[in-house]
Amino acid sequence: MNSAKKIEAWFDLFRILVAVALAYVIALIILAIISDDPVFVIGQFITGPFSTFRRFGNILSTMIPIMFTGICMCFVYAINKFNLVGEGAVNLGGCLSACVAIALSDKVPAWLLLIIVLIVGALAGMACSLIPALADQIFHADVCVVSLMMNYILLYVTNYILKYQIKDPGSSITASYKWTSGLKLGNMIPGTSVHFGFLIAIACVVLAAILFYKMSFGYRMRVVGMNPVFAKYIGMPVMATIILAQVIGGAFAGIGGTVQVIGMFQSYQWTSLTGYGFDGLMIAVIARKNPAFVPLSAFLIAYIRTGADIVSRTTDIPPEFVSIIQGIIIVLVAAEMFLSGFKSRLIFNAARKALAQKEGKA
Repeated sequence: MNSAKKIEAWFDLFRILVAVALAYVIALIILAIISDDPVFVIGQFITGPFSTFRRFGNILSTMIPIMFTGICMCFVYAINKFNLVGEGAVNLGGCLSACVAIALSDKVPAWLLLIIVLIVGALAGMACSLIPALADQIFHADVCVVSLMMNYILLYVTNYILKYQIKDPGSSITASYKWTSGLKLGNMIPGTSVHFGFLIAIACVVLAAILFYKMSFGYRMRVVGMNPVFAKYIGMPVMATIILAQVIGGAFAGIGGTVQVIGMFQSYQWTSLTGYGFDGLMIAVIARKNPAFVPLSAFLIAYIRTGADIVSRTTDIPPEFVSIIQGIIIVLVAAEMFLSGFKSRLIFNAARKALAQKEGKA
């Protein structure tokens, strides 16, 4: 029985790696067919992201925001309520954090201001995700539709705040006033764009994994996601669990917006949707709604995108090629039957071996 549990625990990771490897094989075949110089293109795609320190730094910096939204979507995915407001939560979290940073700039110590803006980002994300969650549970509105519509409402709200409340008239671009330089997250790896928000993201991954698998709420959340009727029958607070899971997920997305804004800029500049929220859904699918796998999933996506960017700049392959690879990976990972027979055989053989050992001892 212990062997079967180990197989269950590690098979998802194995399945992800096999899916990625198979997607890469297919991608390399396509590259070989459509490129005039397939050997060079394939070499750039595979080894290019590791060819220089700066390029490897691009992988890590690309990972930072999508790790936060990946965690967010793990909570949403766990309860089978596809609240996609993480996109808007990133924007609103970053915008409101910028407002607070501008208002309190040089009035409080930088370390305290950092804590304040992270809390503001979390609260903004929680508020964003709460509205579709309540609409779903109370009014039975489609949470996916409501959240998608909210993303654009939140975009217009943040654009209004930026253009009419905090815009710096002296800036040559549409950007807010600058905040104190001490607030900017420092550069973690010299010569790259990797900032200390990476460590905040890893800390959030650890926190989410503990909440998922070491606390009673995580167990309730997973049971509700698998079978809400059974969860209600045994006395679990189904509605409260569904709403709270989405609110907690939104908090991580809001923090991600804050970290990205203060880590990469010294003023708020977003005038369109960032795409980080939708990337989070892809990360959660690849991670099989397990927060512990989010860094690996984010690394894979960041690596693919960095390689595709290098290929598009140095060869005749368009950057949209990355969408093909991402699509293949998602299809293989999301397909429930992919490698399911192999998993069943492993569990069966482990159970038979354990039974034989037990009978031998008897």
